[in-house]
Amino acid sequence: MSGPGGLVRIVVAAYNEAKNLPRLCERIRAALRREYRLFVVNDGSRDETREVLKGLAERHPIRVLEHEENRGIAAVFLTGLRAALEGAGPDDPVVIMEGDGTSDPGALRRMLAELTGDCDVVIASRYAPGGAYRNFPPKRLLMSRAANALLRLVCRMPGVRDYTIFYRAYRAGPLKEALAEFGDRFTSAGGFACNAEMLLRLGGRIRQAREVPFVYDYGFKKGRSSMRIKDNLFSYLLLFKIFFLECGGSR
Repeated sequence: MSGPGGLVRIVVAAYNEAKNLPRLCERIRAALRREYRLFVVNDGSRDETREVLKGLAERHPIRVLEHEENRGIAAVFLTGLRAALEGAGPDDPVVIMEGDGTSDPGALRRMLAELTGDCDVVIASRYAPGGAYRNFPPKRLLMSRAANALLRLVCRMPGVRDYTIFYRAYRAGPLKEALAEFGDRFTSAGGFACNAEMLLRLGGRIRQAREVPFVYDYGFKKGRSSMRIKDNLFSYLLLFKIFFLECGGSR
């Protein structure tokens, strides 16, 4: 099975990832045997991320996108996707991954291979057979499991079990259509809930979603998480409000 051709465009979210980005870039290069480009959004990092990216750009196909101040993951998605979609054909693959090393590039080839036929999005899933959480902080694990259980109950998107993970491969066409319609509202819930919101916004445009098993090993991350529990609880509450007001709770 082979996925769509064209340049693989990879959006990487980076906040204080100076220690993680060099290894991530090397692992991506080792994993892919086709042309790709990285769109790294430096979201107001306060460590040496900017300097590290300058050095990495000399050895890797990187376009650095700078937020002078930390604007959060919702703004990172908007900045990264808009840049990555410039000049993209409707079938070109667009991948979103974290810059902290937890999005294992070893899964890339399988994800891209599954992005074929009627499939418009492939999710690296902790809930597909063989997928798992590993070395997760208890509070973050509880929130993730609870959010996914509720989203599966309320949203019921065919083929989707893992709504909250960053790591996905999309066809460019549906992303372009959704961004043209919703603009900044594509990620209006903010926080980490906007991962799920993007799927909901794309729901009517996705012919088929697939999942591949993924072991999310939090032990790969160096440094502290930027996720704040209270802020993300609020963002999930906002997401459900958006879902019922705009979608009528019909999906």
